[in-house]
Amino acid sequence: MNEDEPPTIKLGDASVAAPFTSKLSNVVAIPNIIRQGRCTLVATIQMYKILALNCLISAYSLSVLYLDGIKFGDGQVTISGMLMSVCFLSISRAKPVEALSKERPQNNIWNWYIIPSVLGQFAIHIITLIYISNVVHRFEPPKDRSLINLEGEFEPSLLNSAIYLLQLIQQISTFAINYQGRPFRESIKENRGMYWGIILVTGVAFSCATEFVPEINEKLKLVPFSTEFKITLTSVMVLDYMGCWIVEKVLKKLFSDYRPKDIAERRPDQLERQRKREEEEQARVDLEKEMKAGKA
Repeated sequence: MNEDEPPTIKLGDASVAAPFTSKLSNVVAIPNIIRQGRCTLVATIQMYKILALNCLISAYSLSVLYLDGIKFGDGQVTISGMLMSVCFLSISRAKPVEALSKERPQNNIWNWYIIPSVLGQFAIHIITLIYISNVVHRFEPPKDRSLINLEGEFEPSLLNSAIYLLQLIQQISTFAINYQGRPFRESIKENRGMYWGIILVTGVAFSCATEFVPEINEKLKLVPFSTEFKITLTSVMVLDYMGCWIVEKVLKKLFSDYRPKDIAERRPDQLERQRKREEEEQARVDLEKEMKAGKA
């Protein structure tokens, strides 16, 4: 192309530049773009974690637990489906905070914080599912898998009811624990739809586990529980939530990297000059302190 010719615009250039284009005549658009970009990045990583956990739990349920004849009723599936719909909608509608933080969000999912966090939470979920299945078999003799009709209609049983309530609290913990709020987006309490949705479904789950409102259990087609089983099931639900919360917080504290990144990488000679300047500055400060101490 000759220098006198105007630059040629390629197809797609406008689409690429659109998110970074502002009609304002000042630089106020720059922090707005940074805030929205951080909010989008945090939401994307959060979606990866939540979807990964939900898929892993569903894979176990649709394979191992399905062979034990576990099925869920229409009312049960409706409650869990509404929870996930409200939570995903609330996550996508979360707003960025006004103030820009010095911290930086995780730039990808392949690090020692996110991957071990997902695997650790999944391990806790699987352990509690296996444990509660074994507990149910003490109260209700297990069926021979060869006699189970996998294509049959839903029939309420102790195993179905226990697994449903445990998986419901696992879905709640997946959204509540892995939600990333401040300093990049509004906190979970500020996200009113998600906050009250989680509170409501948590109340339903523990109400059903303790049979606090028997009418809800009847509507959801849950079988009656003995006192011993109520205590065991409720304790496992609490331990599952607390275990995942501890895993997330510990790994986030140890391995998350929120430190500001350098604008540009410095060469070794530049780092050496900076080190010498810092040493000279420190020596000058120490000398001034000694002179002041001598005068005193």
